[in-house]
Amino acid sequence: MAKMKQVWFVEGNKVELREVEIPKVGKDMVKVKIAYVAICATDVHMVTMGVLGAKPPMPLGHEASGVIEELGEGAEKYGFKVGDKVCLSPATYCGNCAACKRGLLQYCENSKTTGAMAEYVVTHISAVHKIPDDSDLMTYCLAEPACCTIRAMDLAEVKHGKTVAISGVGGIGSILLNMILLGGGAKVTAIDPVESKRRLALEMGASYAIDPFSEDIEKRAMEITNGLGFDFVFEASGSPKAAEPCLKIMGKCGTVVYFAVFPPRYEMPLNLYELYMKEGRIQTVFTTPSIMPRVINLIPRLQLNKVIGKVMPLEQAVEAFELFEKSIYPKILLKC
Repeated sequence: MAKMKQVWFVEGNKVELREVEIPKVGKDMVKVKIAYVAICATDVHMVTMGVLGAKPPMPLGHEASGVIEELGEGAEKYGFKVGDKVCLSPATYCGNCAACKRGLLQYCENSKTTGAMAEYVVTHISAVHKIPDDSDLMTYCLAEPACCTIRAMDLAEVKHGKTVAISGVGGIGSILLNMILLGGGAKVTAIDPVESKRRLALEMGASYAIDPFSEDIEKRAMEITNGLGFDFVFEASGSPKAAEPCLKIMGKCGTVVYFAVFPPRYEMPLNLYELYMKEGRIQTVFTTPSIMPRVINLIPRLQLNKVIGKVMPLEQAVEAFELFEKSIYPKILLKC
């Protein structure tokens, strides 16, 4: 059988580039030649923390774009054809299990991950989404993380003119910041210890930036909001050190959205009385593939070119994972 290169989680804290067989294209499946795949913090945390139940050996990658190279039996009836540009969801869904029948496609009991850090992906059509023929494949590989940020906005229900802070403006945080700005957030404040990321947030449209290492977050938040606290606080860094301050800067009747994936064993202290006195709300975010068509419509309005910091060849995937840990670039892409 034909071979391809693919990135695998092989053991605790270790990834490697393997040469594996390209799977056969079965019924209602397509073979996609991957153009670009982005490294997500979740990919890294699967390797370092075992999030989402990740156990080696397993292929990695889910933020990808490419071109359909082969159709399986029946795939054409869904409107796909060879040569279509597409982006991918992280996993398939069956449409028939209890979760799918409740509309919770993201919790499908029969889902299979795409393993998109590869030269090719062979997957069910449920994980494949057509994008415009003139699309920039580099940009559309970020459709999946953008999908998560739209989910966050839907769940939080940010209204125009409400004050918003976002903690952590790395790759996903920058995309979320873009959504907050498009969603009408006011006095939008970025909180991040990395100066270049604060600068990028301001360039993208944030009104204020706070360095949590050298400034008093709570004091600055009250200065910015005239002593009221923020209506919405999004935590996108996944750092346990950043979790508690979010509740402190939330205003009365406010909402804290814990967007990031935190370490599985981390337990945050919570003063329920203080939360009660604020009538505050805590919201978490997963994702759902059902909103991917909305994401594809919105991609041209996102400042994704500013979020993409570095593009490396697939052959340098191991080095790219190491570089990710240095937090220099918002998003690192692999060209496949």
